[in-house]
Amino acid sequence: MPELPEVESLRLYLACQDLVRRTFVDISADWPGIENTEDGLGGLSGLRGRRIEGFSRVGKNLLIRLDRGVLWMHMGMTGRLAVMFPTEEPMRYARVTLYLDDERRIELDDPRRWAGVRFEESAEDALPNVGPDALDAELTADEFVRRVKRKRSPIKSVLMDQTVLAGVGNIYADEALHRAGIHPARRADRISEARLKSLFAAVRTSLLQALKYIVDHPDERGRPYVVDAYDDRMRLQRKKSATCPDCSTPLQTRKFGGRTSYFCPKCQS
Repeated sequence: MPELPEVESLRLYLACQDLVRRTFVDISADWPGIENTEDGLGGLSGLRGRRIEGFSRVGKNLLIRLDRGVLWMHMGMTGRLAVMFPTEEPMRYARVTLYLDDERRIELDDPRRWAGVRFEESAEDALPNVGPDALDAELTADEFVRRVKRKRSPIKSVLMDQTVLAGVGNIYADEALHRAGIHPARRADRISEARLKSLFAAVRTSLLQALKYIVDHPDERGRPYVVDAYDDRMRLQRKKSATCPDCSTPLQTRKFGGRTSYFCPKCQS
C-alpha cells in the first residue's frame, strides 16, 4: 500500500508539472456503482471549471487545492497518478481522468479499484479525525510520546492508527520498529519514554530514506513508481526465509489488525 513516502513522491511529481492555475474542463470516472450516484460521477462533476491552486499532503492523503474546495485522493493499495499528454494512450486501469484546459489530463490508475477520490468543500471536511503528519515539522518527540502513551494496544497497531499519527502503514511501521529495537507486540503504554523517542526518530528516518529512494528511482517516463514492497527502500525483506539485516536471525511474522508484521525476535524486545 502507498504510505507517506509514496504519496509524498506523487505530490512532488504533481507540483513540478506546471499544473497550478490550470482548470479542470471535464471529468470521467469508472468504478463499481458510480452510475448510481446522483451525478453519475461519484460527486466529481463539481470539479468542472475549478482551478488548481496547489498540492498538499497529510499522511497518506493527497489534496489538490482548488479555487473553491479541495480534491481528496487516497491511493488505496495500488493507486498511482500520471500527467498525460493528448498523444499518449490512457493508462490500462485509469479509474478517474481529469481533463485540463491545456489538453493534458491527470489520470488515476488503480488495478484493484481501492483508491478513493472525493470533492470536498475544505481540507477539514476531507480529513476528519486524521492525526498529525509523521513528518510535520511542528510534531515534537514529546507530543509523539504523549499520543502513543494513551494507547494500550500493541505498538505496531498504534503506529498504523491514522488518528494517532498520519502516514505510517504496515511496511514502515515494521521498518521503524526494527530500527528502534522494539517488538511489535509490546503494549504502547508500557514502553519507556526514551524508547518511544527513539522510535519517533526511527519513524522519520525510515520515511525520509524511502522517499529519497522513490524520488531517485522513477519509472521510464520520469513518474514515481510507488507500488512495490520488495526493493531497497526497505531494510527488512518481506518474504519467507528473510533474515535480520543486523544479526542474520530468521525474521518472524505475526498479524496485527489483519496485516502481517515482520520482525527480528533477537533484536526487538
